[in-house]
Amino acid sequence: MIVVGVNSDYGIGRGVAKLTGSAYRNFQNKVFPDGESYIRLDANVKGEDVLLVQGMESQPDKRFVEMLMAVDAAFEAGAANVYGLIPYLAYARQDRVFSDGEPVSARAVLRALYDSGMSKIAVIEPHKEQELSYFKGKSVCVNALESVAAKAVAETGSSMLIAPDSGSWGRVNSIAKRLGLKSDYIEKNRSRVDGSLSMVKGLKNAEGKVLILDDMISTGGTVAQASREAIAAGASSVNVAAVHLLLVGNAKEKIKDAGVTKVFGSNTILDSECEIIDVSGEAAKAVSTFID
Repeated sequence: MIVVGVNSDYGIGRGVAKLTGSAYRNFQNKVFPDGESYIRLDANVKGEDVLLVQGMESQPDKRFVEMLMAVDAAFEAGAANVYGLIPYLAYARQDRVFSDGEPVSARAVLRALYDSGMSKIAVIEPHKEQELSYFKGKSVCVNALESVAAKAVAETGSSMLIAPDSGSWGRVNSIAKRLGLKSDYIEKNRSRVDGSLSMVKGLKNAEGKVLILDDMISTGGTVAQASREAIAAGASSVNVAAVHLLLVGNAKEKIKDAGVTKVFGSNTILDSECEIIDVSGEAAKAVSTFID
């Protein structure tokens, strides 16, 4: 198998290639004056299985189209099979219809990738694992949250994990038990009118160092609220860890102002101002199942 970085893989492609004993290559990229992407495969892949690596966190429309073109380029160059590793899958939030006339965007994206000729896909921490069923070929969910949590706990000395909502509580609680830590969660209500948050369940006790754990941080509002709750409940320090650090707009400032000491994330999205944890190992284990 040959691992090929498309345009946005932040070292995960190279890491996976090294761990699976595969060659690593990449695409040449440029942008035409009208904004269209140009890519060219810089490798001989004739008769080979090709694993394309492409994240979609920034400029998701562009990254998605580049991935479709990369599949076409690989087959045009004679690849036997084309697989995909997606560090961050865009359009995964809309996994069902909330209002009449809406698409299921997760379904549209995953079906398009399959229809392009990609037969196997691995996605690191998708919005929901169930949505990978929209991909008609072999799909693998790469679970990286526990690895990120363990490394963040080791560095911070945290004794408690906090889930920022009830939906993530079960998973965070399980991870806490395996790491020998306490755990708790907050529950908030988000207004569908203006997006404001109101607290439904706070924390009773958060003594010592705590780590707020979530799969993704977008605007930072939920994490900031959880941090304030933890400090009010007695935490001596608060750190945050997530797999995907989108950190949209003023999210960093919002989180810092809420009293957070450090923010940990994975290299599915690269942010030099945060503590980055390499999850190539988890990705390599997943894609090794692609190799016959």
